[in-house]
Order: sequence, then C-alpha cells, then structure tokens
Amino acid sequence: MKEFTTINLRDGAGVNRVNEPLTFGVPLPEGFSRSCDGLALTSKSGERLAADISPALTWPDQSLRWVHVKTIINQRADEVQQLSLRRTDNTTLSEPDPAPRSSVAFTDGALEWKTEGPDALHYSVSLTDNEGHSCQAKCDGNWVRFHEGPVAQTCQITGDWLRSDGTRLARFTCNVTTYTGIQLQKVEVCIHNPQRARHSGGLWDLGDSGSIHFRSLSVQVTQLDVSEAVLHTGPDTPSIKLEVGGTTRLHQESSGGENWNSLNHVNAEGTVLPRYQGYRLNQGNSELFAGLRASPLVTLTRKNGQILHASYPKFWQNFPSAIEATSDSLCLELFPKNTTEPHELQGGERKTQTLWIESSDSPDSLRWTHSPLVARVAAEDYEQSRAFPWFTANAPKTALDDLIQHGLEGQQNFFAKREMIDEYGWRNFGDIFADHETLYQEPDETPLVSHYNNQYDAIYGFARQFALTGDTRWFELMDDLARHVTDIDIYHTDEDRAEYNHGLFWHTDHYLPAHTATHRTFTRHNDTSSTPGQTGGGPAAEHCYTTGLLYHYLMTGSSDSRTAVLDLAQWMVGIHEGSHGLLAQLLAVKKQEIPKLKALLKGERPSPHRYPFTRGTGNYLTALLDAAILEPGGGWLIKAEHVIRDTIHPKDNIEQRNLLDVEIGWSYLILMAAIARYLWVKRQLGQTDEAYHYARDSLLHYAAWMKDHERPFLQESDQLEFANDTWVAQDIRKAMLMFNAAELSHGLEAEDYLATGQEWLDSSCNTLTQSPERHFSRILVILAQNHGPQHIQPESGAADSRKHAGQNTKRQPLLTWPQLAARILQRIGLGLTQFRPSREKAWLDARMNR
Repeated sequence: MKEFTTINLRDGAGVNRVNEPLTFGVPLPEGFSRSCDGLALTSKSGERLAADISPALTWPDQSLRWVHVKTIINQRADEVQQLSLRRTDNTTLSEPDPAPRSSVAFTDGALEWKTEGPDALHYSVSLTDNEGHSCQAKCDGNWVRFHEGPVAQTCQITGDWLRSDGTRLARFTCNVTTYTGIQLQKVEVCIHNPQRARHSGGLWDLGDSGSIHFRSLSVQVTQLDVSEAVLHTGPDTPSIKLEVGGTTRLHQESSGGENWNSLNHVNAEGTVLPRYQGYRLNQGNSELFAGLRASPLVTLTRKNGQILHASYPKFWQNFPSAIEATSDSLCLELFPKNTTEPHELQGGERKTQTLWIESSDSPDSLRWTHSPLVARVAAEDYEQSRAFPWFTANAPKTALDDLIQHGLEGQQNFFAKREMIDEYGWRNFGDIFADHETLYQEPDETPLVSHYNNQYDAIYGFARQFALTGDTRWFELMDDLARHVTDIDIYHTDEDRAEYNHGLFWHTDHYLPAHTATHRTFTRHNDTSSTPGQTGGGPAAEHCYTTGLLYHYLMTGSSDSRTAVLDLAQWMVGIHEGSHGLLAQLLAVKKQEIPKLKALLKGERPSPHRYPFTRGTGNYLTALLDAAILEPGGGWLIKAEHVIRDTIHPKDNIEQRNLLDVEIGWSYLILMAAIARYLWVKRQLGQTDEAYHYARDSLLHYAAWMKDHERPFLQESDQLEFANDTWVAQDIRKAMLMFNAAELSHGLEAEDYLATGQEWLDSSCNTLTQSPERHFSRILVILAQNHGPQHIQPESGAADSRKHAGQNTKRQPLLTWPQLAARILQRIGLGLTQFRPSREKAWLDARMNR
C-alpha cells in the first residue's frame, strides 16, 4: 500500500496567494489509518503544515475512507506545490496564535457581532421588506460553534426576519468562520423562504402567492473611521483611489455579457429586469466609469493604522450585487436596494452567498478569492482508494473520452453555453443551459430559455471527470452546479404535499421556453407540453439525482450537499412508501395495491413486484445507496435490498415487462445501472451475502436478455416522439451494462458480454462523433455520468457460484391473494398507528391547496 496521498496545487491565475484557506476531501485505502490523529499534511520537502483533519467516511473495519482537510496556503504566482497526506507518529505542531473570536449582540432586533481585540470589527446583517422598512432579527438562540480546530472555527446562528407587524418574512442562517493566527473572516449568509408555493394547476411561475418580496439584504462593517480607500474592479484593472468622506457605490446590474438582457431575467410579468449592461461605479451623484464584469476587492486604511480588505466572490455572476463605502462603513449588498423592483424569493427557495474580510498589510490579501486554488488528488490515489466505481487512472483515451472533452474544449462547451442565454444572476448561476431543447427551433431563432436542473446527474459526471483528469474546470462546473442545486432546485419547505416537500425540481419543459417558471418545471404561459396529457406537476422521483451531491460533499466538505443527499433520500422514501398518516397510507394503497387487486379479480396473475421497472425506482435505489454511504448504520442499505427484492427477480418473465416499447420502457436501464452500483457497494463492504447474490442473479438474468434482444434505439425510430441523437447516447447505457455483466461472469460468458459491450459502445461513439448534436448538454451529461465500466476486467467482481440466491429464485414469482391482503393490512395498520387529527388535516390542506 502506498504510504501517502498526493495533492497538487497549481496556480493558473497568476495570483500571489497569501493566507488562502483551502478545504478539500481525500479518499484513503482501507486500513490506511484508523484515526485523524495519525495523519499529517506535509509539503514536498517534508515540512508538516497546520491542518484540521476530520473524518467524512469510514470503511467496515472502521479505518478512514474519506477525510476532510482544512489548511492555510501561501504560494507564489504560477507556482506548483505538491502536498502529501501521510501517516505520522502523532507529533503535534506548536500551538498557533488564537483566532479572533466573534460575539453576538442584539440591538433592537438587529443581527450584529464583533471580533475581539483593540482593532475589533463590528458587523451587522440587515434585511428590508418590499417597502424598504427594516426587518427585525429574531434568532433561534445564541451562536452555535459547530466546528473548532487548529486552523479554523465556525459559528452559526439561525432565526427569522420579522416584518414591522411581527409576522415572519424569511428565515436566515449566518455562518462566520475565523482563522487561527491571521485576521481573516469568512461570512456566509443564507436567506430562505420556508413557505410553500401555491402552484395552482401544478404551475410554478414567478408571482406565486407563496413568494416573498424584499428590497435589500446586506452585510455592513461599521465604525471604521477610514482615512484612505482603494477599489479594484478586477484582476486586470488598475486600482481606483476613492474619495473619503462621500459615498462610493459599485453596482453590478447585469452579467455584462453579450446577452445581458436575455429573457432569462424576466420578472413575474415577463419584463426583463436588468436596465443596462455590466456595472457602474458612482461617487456621490457622479458616475466615475462603467464596465462589464466586476470582481471587486476593496482596501480600506483606518485612522488607527489597520488595513482592511474585503472581497465579494462571484460578484458579477450573481447579479444584481453592490458594494457601498463611506468614511465610516462598508456595505456589501447581497441583494441591492436600488433595483427596478423588490427581489422575489419563491416558496421553498433560498440563496447563500459568501464574503471575505481580512485585516492585513499585505498588498496581495484576498486576491485569491476570485480564483481560489483547487486541491487535486492524484488519479492513482482515487483508484487505489476505490473512491469511484469502475475508476481507472491513466487509461488510454478513447472516442468516449474525446466526446466528453467537448464539454470543456468544444465550441459550445459548458462555459460557452452559459453565455448563450446568459445563465447568470443569483437564481440562475451554476445551472446548465439545456441547449438540447433548442433542437427543433429554426436556425436563426433566438435560443429558448431552458434549465437543466442536474438531470442525469451532471454533478457526478463533473466530479468524476475532475478526479480522472485533474482539470480544475470540471471542478468549477461541479461546484457551481452543486451550490445552485442545494439552494434553488430543491424545494425547501415542510408546508406542501409530502410528495413535493424537500424534493428536487426537474428540468423545465421539453422543447418549450421556461418563461416565468425559472427552474420549476411547468409554466402557465405554455398551453401545451412535450409530455402528452401533462401540463402541470412538481418534484418527481424520476428526476432525482443524489450521487453527485454525495461526491461534492466528499470532495469539498460542503455540509449543504451532505444534508441534501439525506433529505432527498428521505423524500424518496416518502414518495415510494407513503408518508406518515392514515390518509397518506390509504392513498398509497390506491396507487400501488388496488391495481394489483383489480388484476387478480380479472383472473390475471400479476407479479408481486411493488415498484415500477423505471428510472424512478432506479433513482430511489441510488438515493438509498448514497444515504447508506453517508450513514452506514441508518438502515438505508437494508431498505435498498427490500426495494431490489420488490422490483426484480432472477426468474422474471422479461417479455411481460414490455421493455422494447422504447418510449415507455427505455428508462429501465437506469434501474439496472443502480443495481450494478448496489453490487459494487456491497463488494466494497465485503458483503457478498444472499442479498448480493439475489441482485447479481437478477441483473445477469436481464443482461442475458438484453444481449439477445436489445438494438439501437433509433432502429425503432417510429416508436419515438423525438427521434434524435440523445437516443444514441442512451445506447451507451446498454453498453455499460454489458461490461457490468462481464464483471459478474466467467470465461466465455464474460468475453461475450465484453465483446457485445464494446461493439455497442464503439457504434454509439462513432455515430456521435459525426453527429451535429454531440455538443448538447443532455448528451454530454449522459456520457460523463456513465463513464467507467468500459475498463472493467472480467471476474474482478464475479461470485464463485449462484447457489446463495435462495430457494425463492427457482421459479417465476406470482402475486397471491394472501400476499396482497397482507400488504393492504400492513399499510392500514401503519396508518392507524400514525393517525393524528392534526396530521390528517394538514395532509388534506396541502393536497387541496388550502
């Protein structure tokens, strides 16, 4: 076993990095270390660096599987550093200087805090309602210190913003991180609308009565007594000396891009909100100059000699945004006050933004904030630690890799796509333009606005490509999208239907403009839909993807992504098993058991399977697996095994599944891939037990059928509503399942699966290489998400026999009357034990939109 893990730090922005905090995840091989105390972060020369090392995951033997590392980096422009995480003799570093502490204070309902010491900084967070009146902060309690280590300490406070009449306008969360030995603070502010949307008719447009409206949200640093002020609007712009005594304001109105006034930026009435291109810098009532994209850094010299630096990362990307400075204060406006109209936060929506403040006499302070370092773990270490399924470092590049690389290098790469519809602004930034939805537009027509919302798990595809290639552009795409999803695309409410609460919204409607629905599926402006018979809906199981969020947490330490995985998994349980309460369970009986009852009454012999053979069940299984990885003792894996047993059987009559009806049946491939991943997870845990063999035999039963019956989707183009090359990309799922089957087989059978998989993969890649559609978002994401199994070697995961599958796999399963009666009685009994009048009333009110 290798004695250390390699981490590379490369500055690609030409920035001198002074006191740059860095947090990253490191995967470790089983048995490498059982304690974070036995690990040390060292430089290439062997010098030990100060680091917080905390466990993220453990192996079954309780050794560390993933750890999170926090450290402080100093690095010259264009320098490359190589760090190592290695086992150590537990020698401790000398204690660094303590970090400045923060204390909270309440002044007439204001949220304020200050640092300690003679040069204390006074902070406050302010919200004004839609009429510009100040809101009061009602905190849930005092600051909670949820992280404290040798490098950083983080405190959190949560609460409500109250209107002048005492009613709640919004929720807030404020995190303040201080760093040991340096005068640096990171401030994260989240505003959240916990109300439900009313979404009449299943439509989710702006202007919904569940939205809240507010005029401004800002963080102020006060009592500064400034003698000199300097502003940088970007890394390549000269510094601007500001007049002390007046008011200087930098306001980013729009992205500054060519399509800054895109229909992506409309309000509830459909009016484009940005008034002008880019930003303006004003001194009092005079405009100093205008520009396109500001990445601001402010340096203030106080009369006591303290030099204060402030940075607002992703400033232009999350427009509108502003910074205002006076002789005594600095105001960082997360939602500026001087916009055309108040800001609208939809029901269940939230937004988190980050600011940095540092006291330092270094001229390079905070310059790194607009192009932070990204820690790159060596691909060989990802492979050795089995961090990703079917991950092979340094494999020869293939046509599949070349196609995926279009996401970075193609003329319409993922960064270029942002410019096409101006996928910027606080609600949009990070999401992917769903350009495949423009396929049926006229060539000279303006691209319609359509949002992808992480469909087919783009986050996971980006994370995997970053680990494989070390190209930090993949990391940037992953990080931006994950942060967008956890704020905007997840429905953060407890007040709506159980099948919607905390669910993931799916992409905007196929081949139609989003209009005012932003990221919320259907809009009132489309009187038809690409889905026949459907013009409304909400979060749904067939559009829930969690694995990318799991890896985002593991690679970055983002607690929001970890929480999202567990919340989405619980949401999927509620969708499939019925939520708490008698009425909820009776509805589940109606949907799941009554159709089986009708079939039995007709003399039919339905299968006992409870779950549909679709991607919805595949996504359910995947969410359970991701939750099981995060919480091994939470019962998630046992639940996943129940789902497999109630979905598939090694003796199924596959012809009855009607899987070759392409438009209806194709998504079973996602379910099969989820079962293959279940088998991979079980092998990592050393659990090749009866449940493992049951799933393995079931997968091989279907794989054998696929090998003999599946054909390229476009061969059945008459069955397809939209016969385009997305179906060619979907064919690659079939190829990967053949490789999965080879991994579980022996001898000639394995070779046959390998040959079939390679034939299908080559055919699909050859077609896509010639396709004018190969750059589309959906195609690129499918390819990236399914990368890996093509490198499988036969018998690496093969079982020695099938005898463990059990007696119940010897014949085709059929549902019996006693089985069905037991299911119905079980649901009713569960509902009765959960019966509460208030719960039943709330359930009815949510469904009736009351």
